[in-house]
Amino acid sequence: MGRGRVGRPEIVFLAGTRPEGIKIAPLVRLLCRDPRVTTTVVDTGQQPGRVDEALAPFGLRADVSLTLERRTGVLAELAAGLATAVEGVLAGRGVSAVVVHGDTTTALVGAQVAFWNRIPVVHLEAGLRSHDVRQPFPEEANRAMVARCADLHLAPTPTARSNLLREGVPAHRIVVTGNTVVDALDNLTRAGLARPPSWVDARRRLVVATVHRRENWGTGMADVLRALARVARSGDDLDLALVTHPNPHLAAQVRAGLGQVPNARLVPPLPYPEMIGLVRAARLVVTDSGGLQEEAASLGVPVVVTRGTTERPEIVQHRLGDLVGTEPDRIVEAVTRRLAQPAPRPGRSPFGDGRAGQRCVRAIEALLGLRATARVLSPRPQPAPAAHRSTAPTPAVPPPATAPVT
Repeated sequence: MGRGRVGRPEIVFLAGTRPEGIKIAPLVRLLCRDPRVTTTVVDTGQQPGRVDEALAPFGLRADVSLTLERRTGVLAELAAGLATAVEGVLAGRGVSAVVVHGDTTTALVGAQVAFWNRIPVVHLEAGLRSHDVRQPFPEEANRAMVARCADLHLAPTPTARSNLLREGVPAHRIVVTGNTVVDALDNLTRAGLARPPSWVDARRRLVVATVHRRENWGTGMADVLRALARVARSGDDLDLALVTHPNPHLAAQVRAGLGQVPNARLVPPLPYPEMIGLVRAARLVVTDSGGLQEEAASLGVPVVVTRGTTERPEIVQHRLGDLVGTEPDRIVEAVTRRLAQPAPRPGRSPFGDGRAGQRCVRAIEALLGLRATARVLSPRPQPAPAAHRSTAPTPAVPPPATAPVT
């Protein structure tokens, strides 16, 4: 995406999972139109194939794809492989900044390797905290450790900024931007790509669920599945769609818990636009995912969060969802109460206004000593030159909104 810009400052984005690909896409699309910089996206291989899958609906693809050898699947093996692979990309390259996102192993290791190479680190979606190092595990610790390496903290909300200030991060290194997932949702919706699967029946109430959190494995997941089975049996006009996780052990537990339950449909992982279409069609989402909390709330769909803590407290503060843990009675009570209420009207998301990408770009420009230009932030952005466009096979969305950045 940044090819043909020899000698320009190079910004490297590291992404290894689908959520990372989705949330960096708005920034990459903007920076690809800036002729002053080279933008390079590196797929670290943490989840093989998932980064390009996430980027494709936005007309993007990775420039560099790494391959990791994994035999045991443990985190130490992943981290060691990532450290060596990322070092091979960054060392001696003259990179001006490395952008990492969120709380993944890619983000943690990528930030450390960039720091070791004295490359400025930009942390996208910085400052989220559950204040319980064991929930979510290991992401809560990952995100806090990335903060120690970061030169620029792109905080999605004022709460995230406050968390960083309490930890001693200087205020001038923090910029509140909104969450880029809202930009991504806006882009997909305007492009008409967020369509639900054909089997969704608009005449029936739909509950969408996911279960995958590592701290819920075992007893916690069994409790959640028992609650979801009760939900699925609670009404003839209700459908439960549980999107399964690719982990074979988790998928087996889900099949054992819900495979024979009437009105329960087990859905394989969906392409991101179709997943968003499914959430838009739902009356309620039940999840232990972090990102899905943001997406559902931004689409006006209430959320029941099956975790003991959340690093996205805006969900509860704005009454967009309930934090209930894994106890079956609490889950069923929250679901029943939410379904009995009128469907809420979509309002302004507490996670952003769809212009987070522009704020992030301006902050990165300031870090690199560049001034914002009309080309990057003009009301009618020009398409990237052909040499910089992605060759992804899926259609690209329209240019992101370019209202003045505040």
